[in-house]
Amino acid sequence: MKKAKLKVFLFFIVFVAFLSCISKKNNLTNENFEFISGNEKITFEISTGNKYLEENVSTITKFKFENINTKSVSLSGKTIRFIKGNLENELLIEISPKKEDLEKGKLKIFVSYKSGGVIKSFVLKIPVKY
Repeated sequence: MKKAKLKVFLFFIVFVAFLSCISKKNNLTNENFEFISGNEKITFEISTGNKYLEENVSTITKFKFENINTKSVSLSGKTIRFIKGNLENELLIEISPKKEDLEKGKLKIFVSYKSGGVIKSFVLKIPVKY
């Protein structure tokens, strides 16, 4: 019985340590669509210039990276399609949001990258008009 309690306690400690390592600003919801961690910066831009996407409309978007190797970047989310990338600092993504893919009127895109042996991640929440 003591071994089981010890395992649960150790799992809890590791879990808390993991959560403390995650960037405090892991949800990207500001209007500028920027994620900054030290000297690393990721900026999300919508080609239309709007701060939102439109339901059932394909839109070209761009991720710009500063001090981040784009080869270590991973993007995932519903209705996104990789178009092309400048291996130096940007990726073009086509997004076609559908109402059933939204959560509270926003489309989530999960972004992660490796920096100094540590994986950093955040969730980009893009407003969608429908």
